[in-house]
Amino acid sequence: MTDRAHADRRSTDEPLDRRAVPDALDARLAGYVRAAGRAPSAHNTQPWAPRVVDGAVEVSVVPSRTLPAGDPTFRDLLLSLGTWVESLAVVAAADGLVVSVEPLPALCLLEDLPVEGPADPERPVLRLTFTDADADADAHAHASAGGVTPGLTTTDGFTATHVRDRRVFRGTLLPAPDVWRDSPRLPAWLRLLEVDDPAMRQLVRLGTAYTASRPTVAAELVRWLRLRPDHPRYALDGMTDQMLALPAPVARLAAPFTRRPALHDPLVAMAGMVGRAAEGLGRGRPLPRRPEDQSDVRVRHLVLVADPGARAGTAGVSGAGRAPVTQPVESRIGIPEDAAVEAGRALQRLWLHAHVEGLVVAPHSEVVDSPAAHGALRRRLGLRRSEVALSVFSTGLPGGTVPRSPRLSG
Repeated sequence: MTDRAHADRRSTDEPLDRRAVPDALDARLAGYVRAAGRAPSAHNTQPWAPRVVDGAVEVSVVPSRTLPAGDPTFRDLLLSLGTWVESLAVVAAADGLVVSVEPLPALCLLEDLPVEGPADPERPVLRLTFTDADADADAHAHASAGGVTPGLTTTDGFTATHVRDRRVFRGTLLPAPDVWRDSPRLPAWLRLLEVDDPAMRQLVRLGTAYTASRPTVAAELVRWLRLRPDHPRYALDGMTDQMLALPAPVARLAAPFTRRPALHDPLVAMAGMVGRAAEGLGRGRPLPRRPEDQSDVRVRHLVLVADPGARAGTAGVSGAGRAPVTQPVESRIGIPEDAAVEAGRALQRLWLHAHVEGLVVAPHSEVVDSPAAHGALRRRLGLRRSEVALSVFSTGLPGGTVPRSPRLSG
């Protein structure tokens, strides 16, 4: 390999390989990659490292943008990859292209990733290829109609503008009408369930206590906080004071604790003691009774649930008619890795739907992270042993200004 070729294939934690793209298709793909950078990810880590290669897009993982303590099963990472893929697919569809997604062997070897460092472009986890919609009319029509043909996006009328403007809101949510009766169709092995408000409040408290009680998880969270505009990465990644809806005085007071080890180490230790006490009290408390009557206009708390058995025999996220190369019997989250990516695509469609309907989303991954909260959630929903709760989020009208989160691109 020449020095120039080696430079073209260098590792990077940038969202886009900055090499020159010589032809028109690669230039278009580079634009899609930049637009897809608005996809959501846990702690706004943006763990994807895409690059345009010979008319396709290869996606690697940036180890330093994963969450080894908070996401040891890679659930959040895989869902984030899926939201990125779906964002790119929506943008490409608006430009007349259909996307097929091929999971690569490295997708099942995430545990081999180093804890830190840049992405390795020689070990991509996904490869995206593109077909002109006119040349693949039958498959494109099936996808647009809400089918689940593997590897094809169901764009549901979403646009690049929707991808760009969709936002998360962690402030107060206000009641909203039910928009989920007309939500995007999910694959047969996924379903969307609702948790009542009294139960959700207790589950969130329990999940938050779990996060605070684990020093490594709490310290990892602190690493991704950007509480003042003078933080060197305030406009690039992580969670800002505005994203967290923190009052300015609170943000100013807390900011030094997030950037100085001499301050944040004692803070994490103190939070751990408080969190363990709160977790101990909450773990033994039963969930409140379900409300007997609920208004149709309310804040809704939703759970994306996967049934691996219902998915058995499908072709995952691979191209239509091609068996996937990554289909382990088991994974650390209870469904194959490529299925989790596919679920992330579905999750992004749900969140885009909420945005189009004027609603905002507040993610609550802490409910799934906490063993106690997760167990209580499963019992509340009546899930079978084989079913997997992948994502928990609330939706409603924003009770304040919805901030724009920072991004490396898009």
